[in-house]
Amino acid sequence: MKTNDQFLLRAVLLTAGAFLATGNLQAVDVPRWQPHDFDFTAKAKVENPFMVPFSATAKGPGGVELQVPGFFDGSGTWKIRVAPTVEGAWSLVTKSDVKELDGKTAAFSCVTNPNPNVHGVLRVDKASPHHFVFDDGTRFFLQGYEYDWLWALDMGKTRVPTVKQSLDLLVEQGFNYVILNSYAHDTGWRKGKNSDDDFGPPALYAWEGNNETPDHSRMNISYWQHYDRVMAALAERGIQAHMLMKVYNKAVKWPGRASDDEKLFFTWLVARYAAYPNVIWDFSKEAHNEKDLDYKQGLLKFVRATDPYRHLTTVHDDDKVNDAGAYDELNDFRADQQHANWHNVILRQRARKAWPVVNVEFGYEHGPGGLDDKTYGKTQSPEEVLRRAWEIQMAGGYTAYYYTYTAWDVVRPLDNPPGYALYKHFGEFWRGTEYWRLEPSDKLVSNGWCLANPGLEYVSFQNTAQPFTLEIAGAKSPLKAAWFNPHTGEHTAVGLLNNGTANLTPPADWGKAPIVLHVRVSK
Repeated sequence: MKTNDQFLLRAVLLTAGAFLATGNLQAVDVPRWQPHDFDFTAKAKVENPFMVPFSATAKGPGGVELQVPGFFDGSGTWKIRVAPTVEGAWSLVTKSDVKELDGKTAAFSCVTNPNPNVHGVLRVDKASPHHFVFDDGTRFFLQGYEYDWLWALDMGKTRVPTVKQSLDLLVEQGFNYVILNSYAHDTGWRKGKNSDDDFGPPALYAWEGNNETPDHSRMNISYWQHYDRVMAALAERGIQAHMLMKVYNKAVKWPGRASDDEKLFFTWLVARYAAYPNVIWDFSKEAHNEKDLDYKQGLLKFVRATDPYRHLTTVHDDDKVNDAGAYDELNDFRADQQHANWHNVILRQRARKAWPVVNVEFGYEHGPGGLDDKTYGKTQSPEEVLRRAWEIQMAGGYTAYYYTYTAWDVVRPLDNPPGYALYKHFGEFWRGTEYWRLEPSDKLVSNGWCLANPGLEYVSFQNTAQPFTLEIAGAKSPLKAAWFNPHTGEHTAVGLLNNGTANLTPPADWGKAPIVLHVRVSK
């Protein structure tokens, strides 16, 4: 990631060039899909600057128009954070009840984004609706990573060096999707600060006051300016940021439901982070803890209506409500935790609705000391976590990896557990397939599971290496076949397979470990 610092430097320079609005502003260049801040100042005395209505209409080429919410960022300054979506000339006009902030204008030019990691906002692929694609058409194989307290690292450090080192380590393994909280206070299983690497409670609080006596009508600007830096580090690396807007089991004293303070909080998140192309909204972690469906649906509708870029939305782990179809028109994909019967659950969820299905929590890799080395009450071996990931992926779902020392508030950001290498092999294998064309086809194999694009490509997974048969039909020419070892990343050629029943025996020297067969048109 040698180029990341130059992208960050450019972003810093652009942000430093934000303008104090007193009238019409000189045009600046803003790379496509890159957040840029326009600053507007007012000296008028207001009771609470965080509650001042402030927004802008941004217009671009071809009739593009974005209604962008703004936010107060301290020192008499309000910001409009905008990311142009089309190259060419843009303008914006502000709107506010405060005269000094109303009717202010700015002009800017959207230029080509120089960062090869940035491809626009992530969307559901209309042609293959169980999968994802970016605005520019680039495909996205979701390789997720749970990092709830990532934002708690490097507080007080403007360059967030540990955050960057940790993210670079993840990128090396192929992880491209991080799940994190907007804020979390503490865990019930590791209360208080027990060690230097225990970040619950964190050093900065999200609101003014503290968790015992919060002032939810005022945001802690220092916390959110730090969160900006973390979001920028994720965006520069092309890592999607699945933001859990609320969380019901991390000791947070949230604003009152349906209160002005709660509206401020959700508006604040959208105003501050919707301009980042990599954000994904999730109403809450463990959303089943919230029993009021109307409330959840109302907040999803609010986020969708407020976000000018229409980022993907989902709700974490609300199985019964999802099964009833209550989120079908409000969410873009399904994100659940599931700890048993992984393959069949994904098959069922996929069959109910044609959208991406992600099992975001299904196993927890232990620390270097073995199964008893844990920060949470459960752990599995890296091999078992990987096996579950394959079971989910072979049903056409996506996965998110957990490591006990980065998933929650005890964080060792530079650890390199064995599961990283296993997941690197996992991601490299799937990116070498046309995974978006493959459909669950378990009936084609005598043992294990199968994904197939009949006559063109087949992937079969065996939990334990053993002989099996594969039914091939529709191939216009012999297909190339190879074994893949998910533990080592090793490939071994099988030869060519023709239409009909193929009898297959895994390499004897690979033992009884899981094994994959990949069959495809020879290229």
